[in-house]
Formats: sequence, C-alpha cells, structure tokens
Amino acid sequence: MPWKPSVPGEIPTLGYEVLDWITSALAAPDRAEYEPFVPYLEQEDFILRWYALDPVTGRRKYNRGVLGRPRGWGKSPLLAALACVEALGPVVPDGWNADGQPVGRPWADLRTPLVQIAAVSEDQTRNTWSPVLEMLCEDAPVHDLVRGLEPMETFVALPNRGRMEQVTSSARTIKGARAVFAVLDQSEEWVASNGGLKLATTMRANAAKVGGTTIESPNA
Repeated sequence: MPWKPSVPGEIPTLGYEVLDWITSALAAPDRAEYEPFVPYLEQEDFILRWYALDPVTGRRKYNRGVLGRPRGWGKSPLLAALACVEALGPVVPDGWNADGQPVGRPWADLRTPLVQIAAVSEDQTRNTWSPVLEMLCEDAPVHDLVRGLEPMETFVALPNRGRMEQVTSSARTIKGARAVFAVLDQSEEWVASNGGLKLATTMRANAAKVGGTTIESPNA
C-alpha cells in the first residue's frame, strides 16, 4: 500500500512510532524513582526529522546527522534514548499500515544489532553511556517489552546476540565492527592527533555496509 499524506506537504516519518516507544519503554535519568523519559519539543522535532522516510522507496532519508547544541541542552539524554531505540525499537522501515502510514521493526528481526557510543576518551563516552544505563534500569518498562536485554556496567547485551558498547579512538577492534547505529560524541575534539579522524571514517564506513546510521554531537 502506498503512503498517504495526512496533510499537504507532509513527509512520512517513523519518528512518531519512535517517540511512542521511547516514552513507553525508557526511564528518565537522574531520578530517585522511575519516571518515563519524555523528550521536549525541540528534541521531538529532531527525532521526527531524523527518522524521515522517502515517500517513494519507504527507506530512511538520512544515514548521517549532526546534533550540535550548547552544553546543558540535553544532548546526552537524547542521544542515549536514540541509542536505546536503535538497539531495541522499531527503527527499520517495514512498509505501510492499512492507513498508509509507515511502520517499523527492530534491527534484531533482520540481523545481530550492534550499537556503539564513541568518543576520543572514556570520560567523554560516559556522558552518554551513563544515561543509557539509567534509561535501561530494572524499573524501566523496556524489560517487559523486550526479551534478551541485559544491561551491564561496560556493555548491554541485546536480543539476537546483539550488543551496545562504548568505543574510544584507542579501540583496535573497531574496523570489523559493523554497527547499525553509532554516536560520535563531542566530535569537535576528534582530530588526527588523538585518532579521532580515523575512528570517524571507520565508523561511518562500517555503518554504511549494513545500512546503519551515525550521529555526530559537537558542542555548539
């Protein structure tokens, strides 16, 4: 069934389904008790644009993105949420429903998912990694929605033998690791002298081989 726009000029997006999954599955970080993670308006707008689809092919329009915002905007929690939904949620286009609207399915239905959060130092990866672990805490509803999920201190075991992990420019195994999604955090500091340029090139190439995506997150 072809896509049916609801309003003139509308672009199809998996963003609405992604937003529903995020708010219903993930815990908000930095809370004493469970609260759902709810992106605010500007973050919602980014998600809707990031998951836009080509109305003819039904494929995602973008395989690379940049989220450049000043410190304190909330980049790390948003990137953590995107890493979680890419690892577990309905981000792979799977046609159109009876109303002609897009639907998605998880990467684990197609291949072993690998999601990476990368920076040029371990301290920088923690900016996004720590919210990931909080969003997947034992009280988070995601554990009722997904089987085979096991968060650990240094990595997260995903369904279909998948993995979410931290990566730095000192990693020696990155070349063969074909991530379906990768965060390139604080990319303004990725330079040749610290191995950042080589790491970025390799991660983009790896993602492209499996139809994956990458997001850079420099501080504005």
